[in-house]
Amino acid sequence: MRSISKKEDIDHEYEILEFIKDNPGGVTVSDIVKNKGFSRNTISKYVSILEIREKIFHKKVGAYKLYFSTKKHYLPLETSMSYYKAIIKNFKDFFPDAVDIAKKIGKESVPHIRFPFGRTIKKQLKNLKNNPITEAHLEAFKTFYAAYDIFQPDIQIEIQEISDEGNRAVYRFSNSRFLEDSKDYIFHIYMMSGITEGLIENSIHREVKVDVKTVHMGNSKENSYFDIEIWIEPLEKKK
Repeated sequence: MRSISKKEDIDHEYEILEFIKDNPGGVTVSDIVKNKGFSRNTISKYVSILEIREKIFHKKVGAYKLYFSTKKHYLPLETSMSYYKAIIKNFKDFFPDAVDIAKKIGKESVPHIRFPFGRTIKKQLKNLKNNPITEAHLEAFKTFYAAYDIFQPDIQIEIQEISDEGNRAVYRFSNSRFLEDSKDYIFHIYMMSGITEGLIENSIHREVKVDVKTVHMGNSKENSYFDIEIWIEPLEKKK
């Protein structure tokens, strides 16, 4: 068996690290194996090395481990955030009652957005398509939401209520960057509700309704929150 040279080791590590960086929504070892063509043992070895060196980290999502880069080679979050906040604040100032338009803009933007989803999240969305909605599906939403609301990777999400039928849930979002000190930026919440509605609808080809129910402004980011209700058309109704 041919031994791997030091240079090949470095090249393989670099390839894997770049692949993880290019998928900010997280990837599994299986994703890397499929993309790079190395054996699972080889990928596991390099992933372990990269994690020890703090080049990557992982989060447990159900039965999966999703790996993320500790350093992004994209525009710094704070820079892009300041641009985005300025735009949505001015939009709100010029059109203060246009929350429905903000939601529609979000939904209509879905086909033009490159969502940074790894195979695991794509599989979760695909699993919704021809199956009844379960509590596990509603729980999974908490995981993949942060993968596409790129301005709020640390947002906290809790389920407040699940309907008896299991196809409707109310989620509470806290620790939001858009409720730090004022309601100047709440149009982001409505745009994201539209993006969420369009994203799930396009993925499962069933009617989806996502509505902002409450926006509570406390005396700090930690004490502020907003509630969103998600309703998904029952599979039997579609049939």
